[in-house]
Amino acid sequence: MKNYKKGLLTLMVLSAMSLMAAEDMTIYVTTFEDEDGENSSKCSLREAVTAASTHQAYGGCPKGQSYQTNTNVIQLEEGTYKLNKELSPNASMVITGKAPSDFTQRDVITNDYPALTPIKTVISAQGKSRIFNTTNLNRPALTLSNLTLTDAVSDSAGGALFLGGKTELSNVSIQNTQAATGGAIYLNDVNSAINITGGEFRNNQANTGSVLAMSCMDNLNYTAREINISGATLIQNGNQNSQSMLAFCGQPTAVLTSNTLTENTANANSGDIIMFSSNKGENKTNLSGGSTLKLLSNTIVKNSAQSVLLYNAIGTKTIYFNILGFNSGKSCVYNDGDVSKIDSANINLESNALSLSKNDVCQLPVKTLEYAQSHSILLDDQNIANVLSPLQVGQNYTAFLPMYFPIDSSTKTDLVDVGTTGCAELDQRGFSRINDNTVDGNGNALNSCDIGSTEVLKLTVKEIKASNLSVLETLKGYQDEYNLFKGLIDNKDTKAEYIPYYKIRMQEYEDLINYTKSEQKYRTIFINPFAANLPDETILSSGARQIRHLNSDNYDVTTQVVGVGKLDSNNQFIGSADPNLKCEWNAKLKRILMYRTDDHLTPSGDNEICKYTLTDKLSKKASSSYLQTTFVNIAPTVPAEISVNVQHGGNQKVSVNLLKDANDNGDGNVAALLSNPNKSAFFLNELGQDQAIRFIKIPDAVSVTADRKGACPGLDKKNDCYGGNVSLQLNNSLDVFNYKVEYAVYDADGSVSNTGILNLKNSALAQGSPRTSGGGSMGWFSLFGLLALAAVRQYRSRHH
Repeated sequence: MKNYKKGLLTLMVLSAMSLMAAEDMTIYVTTFEDEDGENSSKCSLREAVTAASTHQAYGGCPKGQSYQTNTNVIQLEEGTYKLNKELSPNASMVITGKAPSDFTQRDVITNDYPALTPIKTVISAQGKSRIFNTTNLNRPALTLSNLTLTDAVSDSAGGALFLGGKTELSNVSIQNTQAATGGAIYLNDVNSAINITGGEFRNNQANTGSVLAMSCMDNLNYTAREINISGATLIQNGNQNSQSMLAFCGQPTAVLTSNTLTENTANANSGDIIMFSSNKGENKTNLSGGSTLKLLSNTIVKNSAQSVLLYNAIGTKTIYFNILGFNSGKSCVYNDGDVSKIDSANINLESNALSLSKNDVCQLPVKTLEYAQSHSILLDDQNIANVLSPLQVGQNYTAFLPMYFPIDSSTKTDLVDVGTTGCAELDQRGFSRINDNTVDGNGNALNSCDIGSTEVLKLTVKEIKASNLSVLETLKGYQDEYNLFKGLIDNKDTKAEYIPYYKIRMQEYEDLINYTKSEQKYRTIFINPFAANLPDETILSSGARQIRHLNSDNYDVTTQVVGVGKLDSNNQFIGSADPNLKCEWNAKLKRILMYRTDDHLTPSGDNEICKYTLTDKLSKKASSSYLQTTFVNIAPTVPAEISVNVQHGGNQKVSVNLLKDANDNGDGNVAALLSNPNKSAFFLNELGQDQAIRFIKIPDAVSVTADRKGACPGLDKKNDCYGGNVSLQLNNSLDVFNYKVEYAVYDADGSVSNTGILNLKNSALAQGSPRTSGGGSMGWFSLFGLLALAAVRQYRSRHH
């Protein structure tokens, strides 16, 4: 499904394909023991980190990449790696766990293989140390994926990760860690930055920043760094002694998108879940005025602290489409006195759900408050049970992350379809929100932003614009995909776990090839009505949402021809009906086929328009929109090169049938035309005779004759086109060269093909080295041939 992030699937395909490479440079860890050079028969995680850092074999691990400029990849297996001390990478590296996937099952979110599973690989510090420290040497970049980091501790900073360089965490969970500051993660020094995508952060503890903290000043300047957290769940972090969960300082550019922050705790009198204020801490000035914080489409509920967000006038705060309420303590606290006495504090709010009067009030400056009152969903009189589902435990329907779903009560005060755009592109599960004001066939808006980290999926079809493509190119694309997956299946090195998926894909493309050939019309537009749209959901008893996947098993597809013309600004059709326009659902191809029973092309400025509808077979919910298409002529094709033999020493004319190897099959099945089923593939002159060949480049040494010659069609009418029997002849019977002739062919609609090459192969060269003329450089044998020809001419002139 297009609307879901396909990164995992792509990684799987690339992983399998990489096995075909001549040499796999990945460092594979083969033991769960924390060995350090004492056993050359096994490769441990610690030894792999050393090998990747030095680009030299170490312990039982190979060197991986030979060059320092190439990043090493370390692959772990399913299971738990127990460390006795922290790992200290000194060069950039990627460490990835066993892919959390099951190729025997469809995923309940993507409706595709493989199914996502919980994370399979764990690295445990056993309560003895941190897990990674990249601050000691080189401050390398570190990428971690598909891992759970757990049971890590530090007496100072960074319980699990003490980072000196740029770090990427993709589907990484950090749990049960402790430190004085930065319980899970601490960013140290000017080179540190972090990008977090997915993952669950649970039960991490610290006095400052139970999940994240950072250095504020480096080299006497505010430390500038980028911090991005998206699609993650931060839950049950901190305690009554914590001062913060996310402690920002220095000059951060921080963006939190589509996350769930819930059941986290900080001190009820002085603690904050998100600390973004210059007026806190020992130095009182630890946040730069150039700092920015953006909260976009997050669900921040049921946290306990003095405030969820502590801020003052320093730095820019942008808060859009968040649920910020139902917290114990205030949702927002202004940290520099009485907020009612100031107009602005560089904080901007738009389309949030929050409280402005209850105990969990979000304190705002006067002008900001006035705007928020009319541009927010107010939660003051709401009960969370009427707004959000119960917290869902991590399961397949939630991509294995705890999260809430908004309740769609179809009222003006719920959080679904609030009528504006600008929310996060993806919800926490990875679905596209389609926040582009999709409209149905009657011009009614069907979809806008929901507030919070998850989007309620409602059956929503989009307007589709398309033109007919070359059916030959389409089939070639399908064949290439078929060959790819067949090659992966046949390759003995492909892992067995991938085979079920590859077989399904191969069968899918085999069906597309067979049914495209059998079901095609003339100039057919093949439209997948499921590819770009949103499905409906079924609400489960737990409050979770089960997706009603877009496929022909769950939805009926119906079509209706509208006509040829255009849609006005109100989506009303302006044009005329056309009985030759057809629009049909084809159950074999699982595509809508638009075509014409005549061979007319779409007039400039118009569209050929149909309406299509998807209807849920169970709920009978339906959604409609338009197909706006144009029919264009597909140019014919000729072979890249063909060859004919020319006999040396005579005046032989060589007949060529250049139309035999050309075709106009890109337009499809001409027999499907009702008005012209015998339409010629190639251009005919006014007498109905073929006159379709144009010679683009003819060497001076070659002559062309034909049964007829006349103007080429259309804009090329100043050029000559040939028809009937076409012959080529060398002007000099003693010529010893090969020649290249360039030509093209016109179809019945006047479109010209690609340029083809006709090679004239001289028999004089059959036993010798090749010689060519008509282009390119001259070799020694060509020069010898010219000298010989000159000698013959001199001989003749002397004896005549």
